[in-house]
Amino acid sequence: MTPRLRFPKTRRLSGSKAFDAVFAAKRSASNRLLVVYALENSLSYSRLGVSVSRRIGAAVRRNRIKRLIREAFRLERDQLPAGYDFVCVARASEKPLLADYRKALVTVAARAITSKASPRREKNTPEG
Repeated sequence: MTPRLRFPKTRRLSGSKAFDAVFAAKRSASNRLLVVYALENSLSYSRLGVSVSRRIGAAVRRNRIKRLIREAFRLERDQLPAGYDFVCVARASEKPLLADYRKALVTVAARAITSKASPRREKNTPEG
């Protein structure tokens, strides 16, 4: 009998403070489908947050992409490192499939946790 793979509330990131903390860590990696940000947490499991911009399309399309990313996380969580908070930011793509997101999530998340924090870019200011 196969184990039940659920996606309980404890595995979800919620609230702007949690998202901001992951973004502030500046550890990310990307491919054509996703940008994944990572931050270590003190838990024995990983959590997921999903962000899909309005530029992606109408609400129906955005919600489908969110469902696909959450399902990819649920199915691949044994392949993902434990003890991290991940925020996935979807990129515009033509009809992505669940298999595409499953593969992308595993590879991009692994790169994100090994990446170094990128330095903050300074805005060009006139020196005077």
